[in-house]
Amino acid sequence: MTPALPNNDRFNNALPAWMFAGFFRPNDIERYAQLSHDLLVTPTPQMLEFCDGGPELVARYNRDKALWRAFRQRVAAYHRNLPAWQEQVRVNNYRIGSIVELAVYRRLMQAQESGLNIMVQPPIRELGNRGFADFGLYFKGHPTVYIEVAGTVTSAGQSVSENAEKFRIGIEERLMRYMGVAPVEVIHIDEVCDVFVQTERVRQAIKRAKNA
Repeated sequence: MTPALPNNDRFNNALPAWMFAGFFRPNDIERYAQLSHDLLVTPTPQMLEFCDGGPELVARYNRDKALWRAFRQRVAAYHRNLPAWQEQVRVNNYRIGSIVELAVYRRLMQAQESGLNIMVQPPIRELGNRGFADFGLYFKGHPTVYIEVAGTVTSAGQSVSENAEKFRIGIEERLMRYMGVAPVEVIHIDEVCDVFVQTERVRQAIKRAKNA
């Protein structure tokens, strides 16, 4: 039996329970489930803007937080093996602070090779440990290749929102510190949200670390 879903929005509108059976379109449920399976995370509305078929889901179900939550719960009711609804994860006491970063981490773990050490928020040794990267890839006897996940900037250099634009200078400064100092791979939000591109970028980073 499908569990009951909350249906109160910010206006405290309580909609009749029978609406939920038909309101959430089966194709939409399957699409979100497939994207979650492919990306290894449950994508946020912001991520969906860069996914095939994602903008339609955002337009239909992200009009209110309660509606979006009800949609996600409906998907989970039919697909219980999907990634957990989580925005952050701790690995060895280091926090992965965004769904976009979490997607990259899980792809790294999926593509892990023998001898590869995947580090979360490693100090950048070349900077005298004064800064931290999102991830580091290390093969014994080779330099560490760092990974920075640009979760609010596209590969075309566009910020995903006006609010994200406020953090752009900080992101640019974060990336500039690697120039002439250490090898880095930058993976943007639109690349993370395309499973083929995401997989290739991760493989590219691992190959670079192996051959560095």
